[in-house]
Amino acid sequence: MKKVLYLFTAEYPYGRTESFLENEIPVLEKKFETIFIFPHSSQKIEKRTIPENAYTTKAINKREDLNTKKVFSNNFFFICSVLFSEFIHCPRPVNFLKNIRQYNALLIRGIYDADKITVEAKHLQKDVIYYSYWLNDWALALAVLKKKKLIEGFVFRCAGFDIYDERHQSGFLPFRHFVYKCATAIYPNSMDGVNYIKAKKCFPEKVKIQYWGTGDYGLNPFNSSGKFTIVSCSNIIPLKRVELIIEILKNITFEADWVHFGDGPCMKEMKERASDLPANINFAFMGRLPNKEIIEFYKTNSVNLFITTSETESLPVSVQEAISFGIPLIATNVGGMAEIVNEKTGFLINKAVNVEQVANLISQFKYGAGNTPEFRIGVRKFWMNNFEAIKNYSLFYEEIIKT
Repeated sequence: MKKVLYLFTAEYPYGRTESFLENEIPVLEKKFETIFIFPHSSQKIEKRTIPENAYTTKAINKREDLNTKKVFSNNFFFICSVLFSEFIHCPRPVNFLKNIRQYNALLIRGIYDADKITVEAKHLQKDVIYYSYWLNDWALALAVLKKKKLIEGFVFRCAGFDIYDERHQSGFLPFRHFVYKCATAIYPNSMDGVNYIKAKKCFPEKVKIQYWGTGDYGLNPFNSSGKFTIVSCSNIIPLKRVELIIEILKNITFEADWVHFGDGPCMKEMKERASDLPANINFAFMGRLPNKEIIEFYKTNSVNLFITTSETESLPVSVQEAISFGIPLIATNVGGMAEIVNEKTGFLINKAVNVEQVANLISQFKYGAGNTPEFRIGVRKFWMNNFEAIKNYSLFYEEIIKT
């Protein structure tokens, strides 16, 4: 029997982030009778098309009507019990105490968000599936509802910032124990994420692997005699280390094009660095484009290689999209990258990137067996067996409906 789904997002369907949800929604609309999407932010005017059986609720945005003192006084004992439990289970109690005001404020916002869910949902039905796309504000709010016994349970995905402690200034993920305890199931998007969470020994029995997936748009129109084209796709932020791609390209001696999709606070710096590339390297920063435009680029332009030099990763959709077109990969061996980059799809490189060695690897690739139609067919086959959207998401929804 088809059920009602409450899907909690950061801002989807607004803006251009969470583009990977565009691969998931077409499967969602067939698995559920009705979908209510709860974006946390809708400050960007642009809204993407959603299915006819999907409805978008009012976003919380800046919580302008939040009365912190009132929420605290009305939930005093609840807040104290949650904070005390978190303190007991926190890996760094001293740090927790140092940041107690910050965590108190975070929990107050979670209670406020939980109240907003009840208002938007009008009444919380027992046959509704509550699904947060992240371990974020929404997951905390759902944990509040669960602890208050207003819902029976919820599930959430997690990918990078919401898995790895080292991505947080305090050195650990706030309210992990509380949210994990209240959740019905937890779905990282990589085995690396699964193993990382289970090592924390925080309700490991709830943690289950569920890969994301991408749509099938066919093979990239590869032209072995055309100009060698390298593509990268990421936010331009320090941990993505786009500057390393530029340094690698400085050591490439043949003519090549480099195309980067994505933007960020380091965009200006990267453009300045790229201006020093040798004359044989042409480059283009495409900015943050709608996902459909990136897909169209892959469908109409021959691409030899996809590269990422990120310092840390989970298992990015951008890489899944590349291999869906049969495009080979070069990627740093971090996070879950080894689950998608192997002898069938490309080359893993050390996290401590040696730019000259990688440039030499690219030169060998250009004239080797990897840069052939036969190898690219194998790359696409690996994608089809592991990261094809309809198969992966259908299995996932059947799993959460049973749960």
